[in-house]
Amino acid sequence: MSNAMSKAEANALSVIYEVAGSQVALDLPFVKKYLVRGRADLVSDQEIVLFMNTCKNQGMNPLVNGEVYLIKYSKDDPAQIVVGKGTYLRRAVENPGFQHKEDGILVLRGDEIVKKEGCCPYPGEKLLGGWCRITYVRNGKEFTAYKEVALSEYDKNMANWKSKPATMINKVAVSQCCREAFPRDFQGTYSEDEMVAAGAIPAEYTVVDDSGSEPEPEDPPISQDQRQALFKMAHDHLGKEEGNKVILTLIQNHGLNSTTGMKVSTYNKIVDELVSTIQSLAADPTPAEEPEQSGEPSDQ
Repeated sequence: MSNAMSKAEANALSVIYEVAGSQVALDLPFVKKYLVRGRADLVSDQEIVLFMNTCKNQGMNPLVNGEVYLIKYSKDDPAQIVVGKGTYLRRAVENPGFQHKEDGILVLRGDEIVKKEGCCPYPGEKLLGGWCRITYVRNGKEFTAYKEVALSEYDKNMANWKSKPATMINKVAVSQCCREAFPRDFQGTYSEDEMVAAGAIPAEYTVVDDSGSEPEPEDPPISQDQRQALFKMAHDHLGKEEGNKVILTLIQNHGLNSTTGMKVSTYNKIVDELVSTIQSLAADPTPAEEPEQSGEPSDQ
C-alpha cells in the first residue's frame, strides 16, 4: 500500500454493496487484475480506492460488462472512471422519475438551423451539434432537462468521430442531459464518448494484450444482472404482464425465443427498442398486440 494514502483511504481498501439484488465485492488486487483497461501496472492505490467508492456510492456494478470501468494508459495522466456506452440511458430509464426522452441532431439547412430527431443528416445539410430533452418527475412535480452540444467543441476528426459524427455528438447530448436530469445517479461520472472528445482518453486508444496485439472484438452473452435489469425496466414502466409481452415481441424480432445466451450487442439493441416502446406507449397507451407465446414468459 502506498505511503501517500490517507487514513480514510486505508479504511476503504475493500467495499461490499448491493446492486439490483446482487452483491458486489471489490478490493484492490481484484480491481487491478480484472477491472482496469489499459496499463493496470500504472494505476495507483488511491485511484483504485476512488474507483471502488464511486461505484459503491453511485450504485454501479463494474462486474457487468460495459457498465463502468477504470482506464489508465499513461503514467503522466490520472486514471479515468468511465461509464460505458448505453449505460447512461439505461440507468436514466430505470429511474422511477423518468417520463420521456427526445433527442436528435442540429443541422444547417440553407440559412436555417433545424433541430431534427434521429442521427441522419440529409444531403445538403451541415451537421452542427446534438440535442436531448428528458422529462422527469421529482417530488410530485414535472421538470424538463435540455441539452444542446456543438460538434465543433467535441469532434477530433478521429475514430468514430470521423466516421459517425452525428451518432457521436448525439450520444454526448444524451449523456449530459441524463446527468442533468438525474445528478445523484451520475455524479462524478462521464461517458466514454465525452472522455474521448475531451482528450482524456485518446480516440485511437485500444487495449492490447501482453503480446502487444489487439484483442479480437468480444460479444459475450449477457449476465444474469443484465437480464434482470431488462425485465425490471419493462415491469417498472409497463407492468409485469405487459412488460413480458413487449420483451417477448422484441426478442422474437431478433430471431430469439429467450434471453438466455443473448449477446451483449443484441441486448443493447433491445434495450434501445424497449426505451422507444415505453415512450410510444406513454404517448399513445393503446394495448400492444399479443405475440405468440413461444418463448420465455417472464423473468422468474
